[in-house]
Amino acid sequence: MDAIKEGYKVSILFEAKLESGETILKTEEEKALSLVVGSGEIPISIEKALVDMKIGDSKTISLEPSEAFGPRINELIIELPKEGFGDNSCLDVGSVVVLNSPEGKKFRGTILKVEEEKVTVDFNHPLAGRTLVFSVTVVSIDIT
Repeated sequence: MDAIKEGYKVSILFEAKLESGETILKTEEEKALSLVVGSGEIPISIEKALVDMKIGDSKTISLEPSEAFGPRINELIIELPKEGFGDNSCLDVGSVVVLNSPEGKKFRGTILKVEEEKVTVDFNHPLAGRTLVFSVTVVSIDIT
């Protein structure tokens, strides 16, 4: 049985959890993730962990924020004028909003606070600053 090398196409089952144990993403057997090891489709730490694994092997990999979604950046928490949200009937704490920059780029943020004249929005990725724990199991290996 061949072990995984860089460039091999593999199918894996995986589960991503927060350090608290809360599952944030899980693949089911019939929807295994297929990827080419070394292609950058998943975090490099997970790709490296796959090397030398065989069909049926499982591993648990912990990713620090720098290896996953990066650190939380305080400068990405911004107070914006409430009037800029137009019909602001949907401005609830925890809601996700999509705002356009003057250049036309779209940015997703989570509302942290709604006040009479301003809204505080966090534009960090929701998983920024979090350590993630991935469990992976190799389902298939294609060396062609």
